[in-house]
Amino acid sequence: MVRSVRLYFDFISPYSYLALTQVERFGEEHGIAWTVRPILYAAVLERRGLVGPAEEPVKREYTTRDIVRAADRLGVPLVGPPEHPFNSLAALRTLCVFQDEPRALRLAVRLSTLGWGEGQPLTHPETLIAAVDECALMTAGLAERIASPEIKDLLRANTEQALEAGVFGVPTFVWEGELFWGHDRMAYLADRMEGRLASPEKRGAALAARPRGAERPSVAARRSVPG
Repeated sequence: MVRSVRLYFDFISPYSYLALTQVERFGEEHGIAWTVRPILYAAVLERRGLVGPAEEPVKREYTTRDIVRAADRLGVPLVGPPEHPFNSLAALRTLCVFQDEPRALRLAVRLSTLGWGEGQPLTHPETLIAAVDECALMTAGLAERIASPEIKDLLRANTEQALEAGVFGVPTFVWEGELFWGHDRMAYLADRMEGRLASPEKRGAALAARPRGAERPSVAARRSVPG
C-alpha cells in the first residue's frame, strides 16, 4: 500500500536538512509517495507571530549544539552554510521549478546536502545549477525560470497551502490532514500510518478546549489584535 505524504520545508532550516537525509530510505521502508513542497519559513513565522530559532540568541546557541548531536546520531555530515540565517529564496524557487517532477525529492536532498552537509552557499547560482545538473534535470534557462512570476507565485502558493494546513514550523509532514512537525517525529508518522498509534483528534481537541488559566500580557495583547 502506497501512502501519500506531503513534506513542507525550507532549506534555511537545519532540521529540514536532517529530515531530508532520511526521507528516501524512510519512504522505501514505509511505502510512502512523497510530495515535496518548499515554503518560505520566514513568511510562516511572520504570519504566526513567531520567532525563528536563529533569531533569538539563546535558542540559536542551543540549536547549534542540538543539530550537531542530531547529525552525529543519524551519522550524516554537518558543516553548515557559510552564513545563517541566509536568504533561501533562490534555492526554494529552484526546487519549485521541478517540484512536480519525479526527481524533485532527489533535488531537494541534494540542495540541502550542499548547504548543510558540504557548506556550499545556496545563495550562489552556480551551486543551484550544479545541484540541478547532478539530478539530471534541465539547467538551460534556469535563472530566468527561477525569476519568473509563475515560480514566485508557486512558492507563495505553497506557503499559503502550508499555512492553511496549520503548519507553523519546518519540516512538517502531512498525512491525511494530520501534522507531524520535526525530523524527530518521523517515527510517529510511521506508527500512525501503520496503526500503532490512535488518532489524537478527540483527546487533543478536548485538551486544547480547556480554558486558559494564565497568560503573559504580551501574548494577551497580541491575541487582541485583529487578524
